[in-house]
Amino acid sequence: MSDDLRLAPVEETTDNVLGGTFRALRYRNYRLIWIGFFLSNIGTWMQTVAQGWLVRELTASTALIGFVSFASSFPQIAFSLFGGVYADSFNRRKILIGTQMVHLACAASLGALVLLRDLNLWAGLSIRSLIAITFVGGLSSTLATPTFQALMLDLVGREDLPSAVALNSAQFNLSRIIGPTVGGLLFGVIGIAGCYFLNSASFLAVIAALCLLRMPPWRAPEDLDARGMWRQLSAGIGYVRRRPRVQSLLGIATVISLFGLPYLIFLPVFARDVLNQDAQGLARLWAAMGVGALVSALLMAYNLSNSRHRGRLLLAGNVFFGVALIAFALSRNFALSCFSLALVGAGMVSVTTTVNTLLQTLVQDEMRGRVMSMYALAFIGLPPVGGLLIGALADLIGWRSGHHGAQWALATGGAVIALFAIGVMLIVPRVRELE
Repeated sequence: MSDDLRLAPVEETTDNVLGGTFRALRYRNYRLIWIGFFLSNIGTWMQTVAQGWLVRELTASTALIGFVSFASSFPQIAFSLFGGVYADSFNRRKILIGTQMVHLACAASLGALVLLRDLNLWAGLSIRSLIAITFVGGLSSTLATPTFQALMLDLVGREDLPSAVALNSAQFNLSRIIGPTVGGLLFGVIGIAGCYFLNSASFLAVIAALCLLRMPPWRAPEDLDARGMWRQLSAGIGYVRRRPRVQSLLGIATVISLFGLPYLIFLPVFARDVLNQDAQGLARLWAAMGVGALVSALLMAYNLSNSRHRGRLLLAGNVFFGVALIAFALSRNFALSCFSLALVGAGMVSVTTTVNTLLQTLVQDEMRGRVMSMYALAFIGLPPVGGLLIGALADLIGWRSGHHGAQWALATGGAVIALFAIGVMLIVPRVRELE
């Protein structure tokens, strides 16, 4: 089957209706994946609310909270580049089906442990068992993330890739609104265990969507032995080293991940200890962030498809994100925190979507999985490292000053992001001119 036939939209007449912003939805395969991951992400965000509260019940240490997230993303740091090699070397659909089954099992296992604890049948749930199961899920994500990113081009083609990336961000952030809202409402009814079980069931939607995809037969590379794997990994690293623009984009992603994205880890701390909110208050914070992110994603779907100044858009989004993060970190008013968090969500989507689109546009098809594994390493593997740093800094500030250190630690991260983006605009004009 030719690429043109495989990527042809099923309903050509929808192009006039959907317009440039929603062009990726013309493709049957993309619609299936969009719906499947949307339903699954709703379950994941429900679990996120419940797990944040569970971790806070199991430990009072801010640093240990950061370590729980670190356990889920450490595999990204250690094995992400190998995940990219597998994404370029094996059947991507089968990889994704397998990883979603692992996620399903991990969520079900945690739900069972929480249920046994709540029924006083077994008190085996501890922070250590939570970390262990979270680590297994992180291993699965090491394969799933670069594979999913590399699959995007197979679903829509290069011309509609900006629309696909932005619409995927839109569904992710729409689920960020619905999931925590539903989770907050159901939290008192079905408990933490129920949220885990619902999330486990939600992965069936992704598995079903993947099984229904119409894809051409997979042709595996000839050198799939251990030496071939190392050669492909070395080729991917060498490819990036020879391309300064790709290096710059990955560098921006690294700074954002280390100093900005840890705010996601510490939302339960801000909700409970800074803003004096319960689980429903935490869900409202997640929803506020999701609203800002969703609006930004829809705007980005249009801007990235039509703009010729994506580099400037990226750097401006970095400054916006950093300033909004400072505002949220220092706020003690719940309404102001929700508003600031909506701006944080908008800035975060602006940065992540633009970096993703520029990377996939710049790289060659045969290197996509490996480069996107580096993107996953930066945006998924490094935030927990930043969480450890921000958590340790927060504990240090709180111990020395007697104040809540998480606020000033996170505000410091926001300042670093804004200043770094300003420095890039002044020192590296080549990044500013990316299209």
